[in-house]
Amino acid sequence: MRYNSVASAALCLGLVVAASAASAQEPTEAVCHDMDSQVRSALQNPQSSANQEQAVRERNSGRQFCQHGFYRVGTEHFAQALKLLGANTQNAGL
Repeated sequence: MRYNSVASAALCLGLVVAASAASAQEPTEAVCHDMDSQVRSALQNPQSSANQEQAVRERNSGRQFCQHGFYRVGTEHFAQALKLLGANTQNAGL
């Protein structure tokens, strides 16, 4: 009986630690805003015209996801837009 209590407590503690670690790495609205600014700057670069239309679609998708609170998906779209534009993705690893 005592083993079950200890095992349950350890399992709960493990889940709490895992959940807090995952939430610590989640992008925020501020990260979305920063990446949106990076994409906007990259789109103003005249050398980025080859994939500009597709990058604009990725940026628009990123904005929509971020506006609805899906920050991770939004930042993934912003990162893809930056990749298409050949820009450095500073926050893509989040």
